[in-house]
Amino acid sequence: MPCPIQLASKLSGLSQHVIRIWERRYSALSPSRTGTNRRMYCDEAVKRLKLLKMLTENGHRIGGVARLSTEELEQLAQGTVPVARPVPVIPADPTAPSSADDRVPQVPAMEPAHYVESAIEAAKRYDCEGLRKMLLQARLQYGQRGMLHQVLCPLIVKIGSNWQHGEMRASHEHIATAVIRELLLTPVPGSQTPAHAPELVVATPAGELHELGALIVAASARDLGWYVTYLGPNLPVEEIAACALARHVTAVALSVVYPENCPVIVEKLRRMREMLPPSMRFIVGGRASESYRASLPNENIQWVHCLHGLDEALCKNQL
Repeated sequence: MPCPIQLASKLSGLSQHVIRIWERRYSALSPSRTGTNRRMYCDEAVKRLKLLKMLTENGHRIGGVARLSTEELEQLAQGTVPVARPVPVIPADPTAPSSADDRVPQVPAMEPAHYVESAIEAAKRYDCEGLRKMLLQARLQYGQRGMLHQVLCPLIVKIGSNWQHGEMRASHEHIATAVIRELLLTPVPGSQTPAHAPELVVATPAGELHELGALIVAASARDLGWYVTYLGPNLPVEEIAACALARHVTAVALSVVYPENCPVIVEKLRRMREMLPPSMRFIVGGRASESYRASLPNENIQWVHCLHGLDEALCKNQL
């Protein structure tokens, strides 16, 4: 029996925002309509939503699977458990010609935790190429979104924890940061920005030198179909606003990692919101963002505290 989008969202585990975007942007399904133009989803549609959720969580781009038949989605889903798939060895230079041996699956797929531990060990050895190769292999196995969610974010958290507890040197942290930065700034091979994509400006405010959070925002937004203008870290909010206004962007995203509960940053965030038109979304995330929510309760700001929350905010902004 057909059900409304609220129930389809509950049954599939997808937000209503994501469902609408997948329909409008990717033609993933075509629900029927009532006399009052309400979407109604049959059992087949809910099944498709569940399959699409499973596939995208395991690294498939929605644009690549949205128009497959339900039967094709089922067949593809049967092979999407990451640990069950072999992964080919990636050369240190992925642009170099690969031999026939390089294209043969040689390395068994690994759990995300194994990638994280291996990356930590590579950083401790100052092995830039080994760390880079490990992250590229994780991206090949899990896809961009899976790598961001399951490998890269846990890796960044563990690096910070290890550094704070004296288990990694500052130079280890810098090596890891440099390699991760390079990976996140490099477009995923074959990725394309959709025509008429919404635009997002990403930066960190002046005094905020931690860049990885902003880079993850930029990479995640690109993977969700946004055009991203990345301004980098440590920039006055007046300059960020000038860029956003000149380009007439859909949204601005700032990453705030350190310090927490700083009145100077509170004022910067308030000033940023004042300089942007009310219709332009303003997203604030990062480890310290929750400490500022209470100080700015009446501002038109979207607060996100994790990558899943960021995905939800970005999907909402696409409507």
